[in-house]
Amino acid sequence: MLLDLWLAALDAEIGIAIITDNRLLLRQHLYKARVEAKNPRLEDLTMILPEKEDEIWLVHKDADSIGTDHEDNPKLI
Repeated sequence: MLLDLWLAALDAEIGIAIITDNRLLLRQHLYKARVEAKNPRLEDLTMILPEKEDEIWLVHKDADSIGTDHEDNPKLI
C-alpha cells in the first residue's frame, strides 16, 4: 500500500499530496517502504512537508524545472 503511493507519485506529472492525521508516523512508514522497495526509480522523488500539517507531498525532484508559473499542484490522494 505505501509503496503504491510512491509509485503513484512517479506516474503523476508533478507528484501527489497525501492527507493524513499523523504526518510524523506516515512519514516514517513511507521512508521505510521506499528503502525496502530497493527501486532506483524512487530516487527521482522527494518528500515535502508543506505548511498544511495534515499533508505530505511526494514530488518529482525536477518539478521545479516545470516552471514557477504553472498552475499544477500535486495530485491529491
